[in-house]
Amino acid sequence: MTAHLPAHILRLAFRTGVLGCLLVLHHLTPAMAQNSLISPPGDQTTVTLACNHFPPAKIADDTARPGYDVEVLRSAFATRNLTLITPFYPWKRAYFLAEAGLVDGLCSCSYLKERETDFLFSAPLGQEEIALFTTRSEILDTITTLEDARNMTIGVVSGYSTEVTARSANLDVITAHDEETLLNLMLSRRLDAVLSFKPPVEYAMHELQKRRPETVDIKSKVISTSPYYSCITRHTQNAGDLLKQLNIGLKIIQENGIYDKILGKYGISSGVKPDGPTFNR
Repeated sequence: MTAHLPAHILRLAFRTGVLGCLLVLHHLTPAMAQNSLISPPGDQTTVTLACNHFPPAKIADDTARPGYDVEVLRSAFATRNLTLITPFYPWKRAYFLAEAGLVDGLCSCSYLKERETDFLFSAPLGQEEIALFTTRSEILDTITTLEDARNMTIGVVSGYSTEVTARSANLDVITAHDEETLLNLMLSRRLDAVLSFKPPVEYAMHELQKRRPETVDIKSKVISTSPYYSCITRHTQNAGDLLKQLNIGLKIIQENGIYDKILGKYGISSGVKPDGPTFNR
């Protein structure tokens, strides 16, 4: 059953422990593999970028408001007569599919040096704040850098760049698959704090408080701000040209006002506006 899969994908699958997932995807039709997102009718050239639920930038199961990153990317590709398909997966699965070349890339990701082997990074899509969240405000008063949190237990989303950052700072780390799980761990006192990107944690806090009005107040402190990018896998056909077309499209929608209009729809200020490549999930 695995004989028809490329050797480099098989090695990656065994290494990451997702061979079963890969075998299922290998036998699905293209439409099925796209989480029921159907390719547009007619002879249109499509690009498939795997997304993870990361509200309000990327929102699963909301076709009217799929997130500002998704809308920015769709608009940018549309200027180049390319139709974007954005199936949603858990982060690690999305990353694996892109790393293996089974999709054209990731909707967005952070820059890490080790990712350069498999990915090309677009011009920045925007800026994101990385923050420390806790129920104990006195903790935040003692922290100016991550190294100050070495005597604490810190929760991070598994596979995000924040996990690499926390481990590099020699923090005591506990991982979970999503932000809401981390918040629940913190509220049950299994974590001292959560280190993650500010928008999805604030979204998870809002959703949690709707179900648990008694939820205690959670404070946050921004640790760093950095750009993030769309990430084209080097293992797709014409990866370099695809990156070029995306960057041209991003420049066009910044200049014609579509970029700011999309951000405004989600209540995001144009201060997030990309201003050229620099050095985040």
